This record gives sequence, C-alpha cells and structure tokens, in this order.
Amino acid sequence: MSMPTTLCPFFKRYLQRLYPKNPDAPVIKKVFIKSFLYYLYLNSFMKKIKYFIKMMRPRQWFKSFYIIFGAIPAIFLTPYRPMLIPYLLLLGIINMILIQGVIYSINDIADIEKDKFHPKKKKRPLPSGKINKNEAKLFALVLFLTAFVTGMLIDLRIAIIDILLVVINLIYSSKPIRLKDFKYWDIFITAINFPLRVGVGWYLFEPYNEGKFQFLYKITSNKIVSHSIQALFFNTPPRIINFSTTFSTVTLSFISMMGLTYFLAVFLLSLKRLGEKLWIKNPEKSRPVLGKYSPTSLKGIALFSFFVTIISFFFLAYSLKISLILLTPYFIGLLWWYYKMTFKKDSPVKTPEDVFTKNKKFIGAGGVFLVLMLVLLLI
Repeated sequence: MSMPTTLCPFFKRYLQRLYPKNPDAPVIKKVFIKSFLYYLYLNSFMKKIKYFIKMMRPRQWFKSFYIIFGAIPAIFLTPYRPMLIPYLLLLGIINMILIQGVIYSINDIADIEKDKFHPKKKKRPLPSGKINKNEAKLFALVLFLTAFVTGMLIDLRIAIIDILLVVINLIYSSKPIRLKDFKYWDIFITAINFPLRVGVGWYLFEPYNEGKFQFLYKITSNKIVSHSIQALFFNTPPRIINFSTTFSTVTLSFISMMGLTYFLAVFLLSLKRLGEKLWIKNPEKSRPVLGKYSPTSLKGIALFSFFVTIISFFFLAYSLKISLILLTPYFIGLLWWYYKMTFKKDSPVKTPEDVFTKNKKFIGAGGVFLVLMLVLLLI
C-alpha cells in the first residue's frame, strides 16, 4: 500500500470515493499530502486555542471597560436611541479586547527570556513553550487586522487610536528604543494607553451627538507707544496682547476626563512598580528598570499623580453635574485605600487584577462609588 493512503484511513476512503479509478496517482498524492499536513496543522492550532486566549489575558479584559468612562459624557449628549448604546459599547469593548491581545502578545514576544525568571509570568503560554514565537506573531497580526477593520467600521478616529496603541506598545517593548527599560518613561508612556482607551468610548458616540470637542481661542495685540527706543532699533513697538479662550462644558468634560484617566494610570502604575520593588524576590531580573528606582521616588510619583487625579476628578464632576463634587471625599478615600494596600505583605497592587479576588471590600466600595455617581447623574 502506498505511503499517503496509509497515513489516515479516513483520507484513503475519501480519495477512493473522489477518484475511484486511480486514487494513488502522483498528482493526487501531492494533493493528499498537502491536505493532510494542513489538517495536522489545523488540528494542532485548535488544540492551542486555549493558550492563544490565555495569551490575550482574559483577567485583564476589565481594562476594556474603561471606554465606558469616555462613553458616559458622550451618551448624555446623544439623542435617545435605546438600541444604539449597547450596540456601540459592545463593538468598542470587543475592539479594545482585540487590541489588548495584540499588545500583550507583543510584550510576551519581546520579554520571553526575562519572563522565564518571573515567578508568575514564566507560566504564560510563550515562556512555558506552549506557543512558539512565530505562532504568537501570526496571532497578533490576525488580532490587529480584525481590530483595525472593526475600528474603521465604527469611526476612523477609533482605527487611528488602535494604531497609536500598537505603535506606543512597540516603542515601549521592542528594541532599539524599548522605553520600558528607561526610568520614568516606563510609567509615563504606558499611562498614555488609558486615556486613549477612554477616547475610544468618547468617539463611539461623538458622531451621533450635537456636542463636539471644541476649543476656540483669539489673540489680538495693540500698540502701547509707537515712538520708543524698542521701535527705533527693532521696528517692534511694545504691545498689549489679549488672549481669550472659549470652550463648552463638553470640552471641559473631555479634557478633565483624559487628564483623570492619565494621572490615575500613572498612580496605579507607580504603585505597581513599588509593589514589585517591595514584595518580589530579585525584582530586577523580571523587570530591569526596577533597579533604577528607589521606593522614595516611586512614592513621590504616586503622590503627585494622586493630587492631580483628584483635581481632574473635581473638574470632571463640575462639567458633568455640580452635585457630583459631593463624591470627591469618597473618591479620595478610595485612592488612599489603594495606596495603603501597596505596603501590605504580598500586596495585590503589584498585580492589579488580583485586587478583584484578594480585596473584595475595596471592589465593593468601588462599586458603591459608581452606583452613587450614576444616581447623582440621573436625579
């Protein structure tokens, strides 16, 4: 019996039905072998699907819901269309999950050797060998193309944000630049991802509402003295410059919302680094930049961003509804609670998704905060 038809009885029977006169012809053998190899590859890929999904880090998918913070002020300006809101939110969340999958795949490819020394990261699909680099690259490309097409179908600006998120991550993770190995840059560049995600939420609904992001300014100048020493030598007499700006509360909402999410991200990331510095054995092996930080400098970044986040929240509350300002003390309390968690042994702050399982009281308090915000917006 010839080699191709002994490989798999199923294919032998298939060829006999398809070519009853001569199932072992040379051309048919080539087709069979190629088909069989494709079958094996597809079968192998199907078995690895769970590892591909794991590489997308489902526990991090909650970050895709950040778009809701950008969507809320835009939704309040959108004409009442009940089916539009959940439809656009679902598309936006799917788009962000796909882009996050691209970002995490790129990170894992770039850090595969270092992750082998990390107590938790070494169990991920790439460092553990469950998936190889070429498979991860192909998977990242498919995710990006799917996300980009989805973004284009919603709004061109969302597709542009998708590209920006990937480019920022490439600069952050990949050589020759690799900003994740530079002190301060690793925090402040990564934090840009968060307002960009929030921007996706805004642009989901902005095309449907009447309120647009606008910032108008006017500059005028008038001469003070036409005959002066300055005018004699430079032909530029002294002037009074009048600078005025005009913007709506919609614009203030957008600016304060972006500022809030950016500095909140800086706050969370600096505490993540501090938690790793304090509670991971040999942290420099898994994240070399940690050797360039001191606990004091990380505390300083966290406290600076803490105050700017509060200021941004105040202006966002003012622009949406003045009564939301009443929640400022509650918001401060949540931030301070999270800050204090950093200094507890085996702090979940070093792996933020662990907060959901290790500190349910904090999550409950955050849920109450969101409910109170929604109530104040609706009454």
